[in-house]
Amino acid sequence: MKDTNDNTTENTPSEKSRPLFKQAFLNSMFGPSLATLLIRSAILIVAVGTVVILIVGLLLPATTGANQSQNGAAGVVGWKVGNQAPNFTLQTPDGRKLSLSDFRGKPVLLNFWYATCPGCLTEVPDLQSYYASQKQAGKDFTTLGVNILDSATDTQSFVQQHHVSYPVLLDQNQQVMTLYHINATPTSYFIDRQGMIRAVVVSPLNTSMIQTYSKQIESGADKQAVMLH
Repeated sequence: MKDTNDNTTENTPSEKSRPLFKQAFLNSMFGPSLATLLIRSAILIVAVGTVVILIVGLLLPATTGANQSQNGAAGVVGWKVGNQAPNFTLQTPDGRKLSLSDFRGKPVLLNFWYATCPGCLTEVPDLQSYYASQKQAGKDFTTLGVNILDSATDTQSFVQQHHVSYPVLLDQNQQVMTLYHINATPTSYFIDRQGMIRAVVVSPLNTSMIQTYSKQIESGADKQAVMLH
């Protein structure tokens, strides 16, 4: 006669052959044994780590560059205070070409405007008066007026009507406007002799403001200032 206990032992699966999970899909995903689970987990961790390293490597340089531009890092070409002013070349209403780099070594007031801008009309007399006084005194200070909207004919009419003697340039494709991130007019950039932006003023200028910031760019002082209105 066969022992009942022997039958029981033969019909019961061994511990080694039991699946790790009760659900079939989990066994399929992670493996039927602990050893397989550990191997697959290690492979997954390595794969995820590799992907993370690649993503960080691709994104980190761009992020660093963006932060430098926003912080106005010295030596970086940009539109923030402390940046080197971006160079450009534009035409005057009579067809002459002028570049910002033509005035390197001189303090420059770069003024963005258009003829029917109320704030621009308000500041023009003070801009012209200060520019004329500097020329009369033999100073090398210059003002560049960048018209972002009007035609050459309309700009020339405005210049004659308001007796503007400083150079006026035409940005008819708004390329320089975009380069300097102009969102409102008038906007003025005070650029020192080394081509560094020392102050940005988003509002109509008056004589007192022009004198204050012009002294800063004439002397090449290290102090940086921004006025946003």
